[in-house]
Amino acid sequence: MQQVDNELPDKKPCIQCGTLIALDGNFCNQCGAKQFVEDHISAKKTWNYLTQTGLFYGISITACALAKYASIFETFSWGLFFDLILAINAIGFFAISWKENQKILQWKSFSWSKLAAYSSIAMAASVLVHYSVGWLNLVIYSKDDNYYEQLKGSIAGGLLVVSLTAVMPAIFEELGFRGYLLQTLLKITDKEQAVFISAFLFAILHFSFVSLFWLIPFALFAGFVRIKENTLWYGVFFHFCFNLTACIFELL
Repeated sequence: MQQVDNELPDKKPCIQCGTLIALDGNFCNQCGAKQFVEDHISAKKTWNYLTQTGLFYGISITACALAKYASIFETFSWGLFFDLILAINAIGFFAISWKENQKILQWKSFSWSKLAAYSSIAMAASVLVHYSVGWLNLVIYSKDDNYYEQLKGSIAGGLLVVSLTAVMPAIFEELGFRGYLLQTLLKITDKEQAVFISAFLFAILHFSFVSLFWLIPFALFAGFVRIKENTLWYGVFFHFCFNLTACIFELL
């Protein structure tokens, strides 16, 4: 029987699941299996990946730190500016490996039941986090902040809050952290390590000690969903539903 080789010249099959991966891939982006020792990427490429991810994270954490701690930037206009910087940063780095990364923007195995399940988990978790964080703020800081008090009763203000705290983070934080960052880490480490590293970096970026107890599990769950489903979109909807539920609590 004649064997037909349909593999692309710049690809190789994973030794465990058979998914086509880059010739220099050390781990499978689908199942996370380590490839043969002789197929490991060079130290130079590893360093380039680390340098690139370091630059991405450096820009992200600098923008967040300035927006949070520099009093001169505590205005609505500056807040929009830094949100724009973070969005451009995520898009730009994701586009660097567009040919490889575009596959996780596909949604070939869309399932309404999965979408409903992930959305329900997000909303339930957001309710739990809302009351937990409120209680911790009262215990630790003797106050319960409501950052959107001035926007209550305003439809335009409510839509703005939803756009800035639910829509944009769901798209651009997922694109940056579960998209670019996780994809890059999968090239130099195994699946579990990549998810854990990206989750901790994501949690630190928010500069909130009180919120670490939920930020880390949130990012871990989103990371493993991204690996399991091999698409970014379930994570985007999970993130959106979580943040939207929080917005509703704050506004209503």
